[in-house]
Amino acid sequence: MTDEIADLRCTVAELIAENERLKEENERWARELAVIRDMLPKDYGFEEGTLEYAVAYPEGVRDLVKQTVERMKASDEFHKYLYEECDEYSVKLIKMLADCLPALDESKTDYTELSKEIREIYEAFSV
Repeated sequence: MTDEIADLRCTVAELIAENERLKEENERWARELAVIRDMLPKDYGFEEGTLEYAVAYPEGVRDLVKQTVERMKASDEFHKYLYEECDEYSVKLIKMLADCLPALDESKTDYTELSKEIREIYEAFSV
């Protein structure tokens, strides 16, 4: 009986030590996830308790990483879309300016300098 009690005490002591180790590990993961969260742009909008959930449940970490990657991809795709739209409108603007060249050349006012600048810009875009 005394051996069983001693074994139980040892087991309880081991469980308490393991519990403390796991608490420290959870705190460390919470700090690391907080650092990652702080590196991300503010518009990522992590909900209250996200980090605690991520630390408490392994699927929480997967969800957090998945959410972050999806938001980063969406942001990247949006910026790519904006770049393409900007590029397309820049080309349209340059073509419109080039279409104005004949009218500037025929004008009686002195637009020759403007005409030269538009031609230079158009040639730069045509390369």
